[in-house]
Amino acid sequence: MNRMVTILGAGGYIGGELARHLRQQAWDVHTPARVDYGWLSGRTDLGHVVYAIGLTADFRSRPFDTVVAHVDLLRQTLQSARYQSLTVLSSTRVYGAQADTREDAAVAVQVQQPGDLYNLSKLMGESLCLHAAAVGLSAQAPVRVLRLSNVVGLRPDRDLFIDQLIDEGLRTGRVVLHSALDSSKDYIHISDVLAAITTLLDTPHGGVFNIAGGTAVTHHEVTQALTQHFGWPIEVAPNAARQALPGIDIQRARQAFGFAPQPFGSYFAPHLNHYTQTKTSTP
Repeated sequence: MNRMVTILGAGGYIGGELARHLRQQAWDVHTPARVDYGWLSGRTDLGHVVYAIGLTADFRSRPFDTVVAHVDLLRQTLQSARYQSLTVLSSTRVYGAQADTREDAAVAVQVQQPGDLYNLSKLMGESLCLHAAAVGLSAQAPVRVLRLSNVVGLRPDRDLFIDQLIDEGLRTGRVVLHSALDSSKDYIHISDVLAAITTLLDTPHGGVFNIAGGTAVTHHEVTQALTQHFGWPIEVAPNAARQALPGIDIQRARQAFGFAPQPFGSYFAPHLNHYTQTKTSTP
């Protein structure tokens, strides 16, 4: 098997973690600058390409950059690069709050909603790479899209809800929730994401896969763990709304390559211990 992988977006959290992980697994890892398409087009074989370029928390204030990251740079990759396989990292955010989160479920977007720019751009990128492969505009195979849920890990940013809570607790000594305790999200640990990507690089599988925990985790579960670990009191703001997002369906990944993510309760306490050992107590 070709043990070469080219990671586009290795300067980001997931791309950087993947580069380190694959090097530890004896892969030949290349991490070119994301706009270096002269380098990409000049190579006859990039091995396996992982496209990890994307915007998350700041997409509302950077709409043009969001479309460039999720669509235009991906288009250039499809047109310029020569690869053995292409893995594009997307997001389960495209499902919104809908109950059906299977990969082939129809998803709804509202162009009037500014928050849906993220979903529209992600879905356009997904459709572009899958359609290009299907009609022969992208000669390489397989092409796969991985929709990731909320990734828990030692992130340098504070994009994740959990990291924002920890940051607030470290600064103020308490956590104030602006959504109800029975609100929920789906989480997955970074180690399970890295394992899933690495496994798929060794397979011929293509198409769309949800890479998620598979279970809705309530804010109560998260804040209870924070109180047990840090001792912070938890407050809920008046009129906090319930924002319950479902657990993501992961049956396709389970059946295709034995995907078996850790349950939230088994990794979150060790994650907080690791956080305390490696992060400073100031923001």
